[in-house]
Amino acid sequence: MGKSSFRLEKIVTSIIGISCLICAPLDAQSIPAGAKTLSPGDNVQSIVTNSPEGTTFTLSPGVYRMQSITPKNNDAFVGQGTVILNGSQVLSPSPDPEGSGMWIATAVPVRFDRTIAKCQAAHPLCQLPQDLFIDNVLQSPVNSLQSLRPGSWFFDVSHSRLYIPTNPAGHVVELGMKPFAFLGSAAGVHLSNLIVEKYATPAHFGAVGANKAGAGWVINHIEARWNHGYGIEVGSDSQILNSFAHHNGQQGLNCGPVNCRVIKNELSWNNYAGFAIDDDAGGAKFGRTTNLFVQSNYVHDNQATGLWDDTDCVGTVFDGNTVINNLGEGIQHEISYNAVISNNIVKGNGNISTSGLWNAQILLQASSNVEVYGNTVEVSVRGGNGIVLMNEKRGSGIQGAYVAANNRVHNNTITYLGANGYSGIDDSREDHTAVGNSFYSNRYIFVTGSSNSAHWMWPWPVPMNWKAFQATGQEVHGTCCS
Repeated sequence: MGKSSFRLEKIVTSIIGISCLICAPLDAQSIPAGAKTLSPGDNVQSIVTNSPEGTTFTLSPGVYRMQSITPKNNDAFVGQGTVILNGSQVLSPSPDPEGSGMWIATAVPVRFDRTIAKCQAAHPLCQLPQDLFIDNVLQSPVNSLQSLRPGSWFFDVSHSRLYIPTNPAGHVVELGMKPFAFLGSAAGVHLSNLIVEKYATPAHFGAVGANKAGAGWVINHIEARWNHGYGIEVGSDSQILNSFAHHNGQQGLNCGPVNCRVIKNELSWNNYAGFAIDDDAGGAKFGRTTNLFVQSNYVHDNQATGLWDDTDCVGTVFDGNTVINNLGEGIQHEISYNAVISNNIVKGNGNISTSGLWNAQILLQASSNVEVYGNTVEVSVRGGNGIVLMNEKRGSGIQGAYVAANNRVHNNTITYLGANGYSGIDDSREDHTAVGNSFYSNRYIFVTGSSNSAHWMWPWPVPMNWKAFQATGQEVHGTCCS
């Protein structure tokens, strides 16, 4: 524990020098001289275009509808009061003159070629980037007039016409129209105290940041909600702080690839559009990162994985996060290398039927040199697994073969609330590459059952009890089963 704690302390110390590690929102006293004030109804992009780099823009309270902003280097945008950037268009549907009994409106479909993504069978239209809202309530898309029911809508894209089955009189009808609130390659952009909602963001892109082209962005006290793709996606050397990314169609946020800091955010109820849970959906997924630091976030009730990094990630730290009630894995480190997963509370994730050791609270998937310690893990009575290593044939990456090797899992508390769930290793390979892995000094608690309950596999698929697990050489100094 001492050595592990020292390692994490060194990592934290190394990033303190980055400006604005945990920023307070700018207040009236800290707005620099020369700042420009924006108001609802302004053409924000025109004002930005005609301002020098490094300008601070203060946004007066209100709704800024269908604004898409490309900042310049070191620009700052600071909301004063409640400021909402709304990417939708207000529609006024009228009765269908052809007598369908529906209400119709003409609307321009948003077409975006780079929307390759997988949908769940129950949500075949997940890639449609435009969402319809009536009085701020999301309506479900259907693929034909005949399928329309209250609470749904049909978009005849070929004729630029949408249909709803209920009389909209007296209600506000909005259709997502603009893909992005902020985009572009500018560096050092600061965003603070803004709400970004209802953008027609395509899959794998963020309403804030688009395709993470700009580096060194600071996202602080931003609420990103009801955007179809990701809420926030920013580039290297960026920080996402104190923000709330919720009810986004695919995922809460993304940052990368180098030196990203994701600290003190809440990520919840994402993936409402029903993207496949193994396809970049859920709370946050990061790819091909170096020195990713994810700390003190509250990640809950996402309809996919909670926190996930994937493919050639090196130096990741997941520390002090609370990750609960997500549909897929809680924390997942996939086909990557050295990382620290420490001091997290990971409970009730993966509450769906599963085979093998999927839907774990913490999953190391074909990854090596990872240290997992100090975590509080709880497996629900409804499903899921504990802490799992998975060794698969996944090829090689920047630091050699993707294998579950030299991973240390220690000083964690793992509670099973019922008869479900396992910890251990799933080794589907026959080349003896799952070497150097160890579980030690962990504490296991059974709420129901007995000390003979089979909550371990080493390797899968043979369940074993505590004594059998210790006989494999694991948990010689572990404790069980209070």
